[in-house]
Amino acid sequence: MLAKSKRTEESLETILTFDNRDAQSQWSVVWSTTQIPGMDNATGGRPQRRVVGRRRLRLGSLALGTLLAMHCRVTASALTGGFFLFMMFLILAVIALANPLRHFEVYLGQWSISGPGRAFRIIPMLDGIGLAICINAIVRAITSGTVAAIAAMYVIHSVSDARLPFTYCRDFELKAYEPLWKELSATMLQKTRFSLETGVLEGSGEQRFSSIGTTVGLYDGAWRNLSYIRYNLQDETNVSKKKLRKIAVCEELYRGDYPPLYSTPAYNFFYVEVVHLRSDLSLGQFNMTLVACLILTWLMLWGFLVIERILHGRLIWNNIKSWFVVVPWIWVVLLVAVAASNFASLHKALRKAFKIGAKEIIAGLADALEVALYIHSASVGTEILHGKGLNHFASGHIDPHLHSENVWHSGLVLLLTALHSGGAAMCALVDYIQPSSQGLINMRESVLWIIPMYSKCTSTGNYSHLVTTLIFGGLMFSYMTVAFALLKTAIHTIFEYRVKLVFVEQIVVGGLILTCMMLSFLFATNGGVALLESVDAVMSGSAMPFVCLLELVGMLYVYRSHDFISDLNLATEENTCSTRISMQWQIIPIITLATLIIKIALLLDAEMPATFMYLAITPLVGVAMAVPLRACHNAYVFLRPTPRRGT
Repeated sequence: MLAKSKRTEESLETILTFDNRDAQSQWSVVWSTTQIPGMDNATGGRPQRRVVGRRRLRLGSLALGTLLAMHCRVTASALTGGFFLFMMFLILAVIALANPLRHFEVYLGQWSISGPGRAFRIIPMLDGIGLAICINAIVRAITSGTVAAIAAMYVIHSVSDARLPFTYCRDFELKAYEPLWKELSATMLQKTRFSLETGVLEGSGEQRFSSIGTTVGLYDGAWRNLSYIRYNLQDETNVSKKKLRKIAVCEELYRGDYPPLYSTPAYNFFYVEVVHLRSDLSLGQFNMTLVACLILTWLMLWGFLVIERILHGRLIWNNIKSWFVVVPWIWVVLLVAVAASNFASLHKALRKAFKIGAKEIIAGLADALEVALYIHSASVGTEILHGKGLNHFASGHIDPHLHSENVWHSGLVLLLTALHSGGAAMCALVDYIQPSSQGLINMRESVLWIIPMYSKCTSTGNYSHLVTTLIFGGLMFSYMTVAFALLKTAIHTIFEYRVKLVFVEQIVVGGLILTCMMLSFLFATNGGVALLESVDAVMSGSAMPFVCLLELVGMLYVYRSHDFISDLNLATEENTCSTRISMQWQIIPIITLATLIIKIALLLDAEMPATFMYLAITPLVGVAMAVPLRACHNAYVFLRPTPRRGT
């Protein structure tokens, strides 16, 4: 009777009802999701408080998605594939894959009243899916924490230096010097793909440039791959009408496989000073400034966990502050405004170069599918916890408003992604010079070149120190928040698998933080940025769709349950046709498998150094082996003879 009295009129029964939830979910229900401060979930409080609690939880999930939409991977995919083509594919990818997959994850959390570690316990042979999710979340947290530390270095320089360091050059000994200035015409910029270096061959009154070129997302004028072209001023007529533009160029040249050293000051600062990229790609020589920022970043994350434990007496797994949702919107509006103002000041011939490029359609589609999963927080377990929390607001039953909430979630995140990518595209036009090609044919796996592009775009005009501080401060905030959420999800999963570890909670938290910190030091070396982007490419391109495929296989088994199908259809029948879910279920596993195959094929031809790509496979192997090893463990526990008492 008590359970019935707590039911809302709109709640629907699940296979794990409110009456038996403690028996089915054991400690994890009570310990990790009850008594969330200010939310009053599963306590039968006043209806007004329950409505507010549900809204806060949904806004927290939306905040996570919008913060993910701020990340460098989103804009890198948009620019390498062409903005308009990318957005068209992204809309299709969200509708066909990411939105229904998020719906399934949230619904699974509601239906099982569990986190990732116990959501698939109904299938003993697939019990290891939670471990795969946990490993993926930890590795993604490490990469996010590292990028947050890199952004922190930009914030520190923006608030402490009288002159922004992106405007002058430094050599490999970190000695500063003024850049050289070269003059190039608008026509030349519009019609050619080239990369500018400082070396000039003297001879007979002409400047000779030697030649290779590619673009990164914008037809004939991404201007970020200046490679030498032949250009003879004596052959040109009406030179005065060519409207030459001055371009700042540094003298340092990087001779290596990946990535080419960008010749303008913004890229010189990033690769020479911030990440200390050197030709030997050593992992033994540490960048102590970046190491200090990494230590500070991880100590802050640890401090937030400790503060939460002190204030609330427990860690709150699915409680992301709802006001965080305003940060991405303010950030992207600022970025678009700055980029638009700079773009408006460009010469008309430069603005005309903004066109859709003839890009590989399959690769662009794969990027869109990857980003769609990325911004919906797929494969890391956070949405399963979100569903678990929503279940408690419904007193152990299905929330019938889940479908409409999920559609609004995807729509708002997609809108923010479009605004962010559009602002980045205008920044790319403002930043008309980026890497020298050196034979590079694509940059699909490289994402961090977005950071110096932002610095060049935002360091011009008035209030440049303030603007760069806000842009990189927002970027740091987004990566830190995502790392924080992923760490909490991973710890939640660990405790679900090993309940007794709850009694040494802070030791587990401290051990995980210190381990992540030590592993992140590998990225603060001479070749660390190449390793970082290799790990990010492998985990986002392969591990993420692979874990999603595992989840879908697990849910395929669950979907054979009449109760589960019935609940899902009942929960959505007022919002959509009941057969829609069944139709989606037949399609999205195939789409996910296709995404995995295409991304693996693209990674086989990546521009990253082969050594780092091999190292990046290590966490992927851990993800892949989690399920069979856990299955073998479960089989052994089930089949081993039980010792008799008294023997």
